[in-house]
Amino acid sequence: MRFQNVDVPLDGWPGQVRAASGGEALYGTGWVQHFLREHQFPIDCAGKSFVEHGMFRSGMGSNIHISAAVLAFALDRGSIYLWPEDDWANPWTRGKEKGTTVQCPGGVKANSYECYLMPVSSCKPTGKGPRFIGVKRDRGKEELRGTEVVPHAFKDLLRCSGYPKNYWIKWWRAQTAAFLVRPSSATLHEMQTLRRESLVGEMQDAVLGSYVRHGDKYYEAKEYGFKDYVGIYSWILDADADVEVQRRCPDAGRMIAPFKLQLPRLRASQRLYLGSDDPAVLEEASRTFNRCPGCLVYMNVSRLSKRRPLMEVQKRLGAKQMVIESLLNLQLLMESDALVCTWTSNWCRLVDELRMTVAQKANHLSLEVNKRCPRFNWVHGGGAETPDYR
Repeated sequence: MRFQNVDVPLDGWPGQVRAASGGEALYGTGWVQHFLREHQFPIDCAGKSFVEHGMFRSGMGSNIHISAAVLAFALDRGSIYLWPEDDWANPWTRGKEKGTTVQCPGGVKANSYECYLMPVSSCKPTGKGPRFIGVKRDRGKEELRGTEVVPHAFKDLLRCSGYPKNYWIKWWRAQTAAFLVRPSSATLHEMQTLRRESLVGEMQDAVLGSYVRHGDKYYEAKEYGFKDYVGIYSWILDADADVEVQRRCPDAGRMIAPFKLQLPRLRASQRLYLGSDDPAVLEEASRTFNRCPGCLVYMNVSRLSKRRPLMEVQKRLGAKQMVIESLLNLQLLMESDALVCTWTSNWCRLVDELRMTVAQKANHLSLEVNKRCPRFNWVHGGGAETPDYR
């Protein structure tokens, strides 16, 4: 009983990301977030032990998912998890000139994610204790290899949750994301300025959110063209267009049944928020929705037409620009009433995790595109095992 009735709104994000009514967070979210705040923000840091965790050359979604393993390691040691003050390998705080850092929102001086996000602790590193940084030899793979993927402190809670044990790691990654990814007030201000300047269309009424991850992702996972996504959009938004999905996937009707009450608003609105790293996707979407004025919502920002590794894109566009654009994209997908994505993308999974915790949309429609049957997220079953890119 001690884990019930504690799912409360979490700080760091605007109120409009949360479900308007009837929303649910993952089981125990409020209790866990309270636990993490109590642990990470002690009244007195004297005598505490620490684990420092620097980031490496990867996307923010990947970084946060790796953080879940390090945070679990720290909690099981009774230590406080910290981002190092000299997080020099973090690519998302590097300036365009060699040896420089970006100009953080609000004039904050940091080269860790605290450049953009709220502090993860009231304590500061002492230089003692394990320190994992973003270079291969110091990432802590050997030390972390035997670590429990879920902290012992939450095992009793999870036994009460009803979630299958092989999904506990997904639950823990969602809790880690909810705790770590909390934009600072200065970052939120820059995000809202970008929203006014770049958002085409209005996030009003019911919105189906989607992110089409292309870029260099095809090196690691199967990629789907925009037409594959359109088939899923039609299935959700048009009551008369689900024949093809039902033909390929007889169970589709049963899987979507729990969300039947959400579909009328989505179908009445016909509004899609679309994010993508591929400019061709936005061009194709504009043609697809040209007969439906106001139905397509997107960010009018720079996208590179040629596929390049993520770190090359970072060099061309700049770390700060990419982070602020990404956080705004994340917010808009959290605001959306339903989500269509691909779970092979760390970014898509991060979006889904924050929707199920901060946005209190664990009971909202969330699925990934697939050639045969759409796969629902792990809370609702029917999905394949999520790849683990740690």
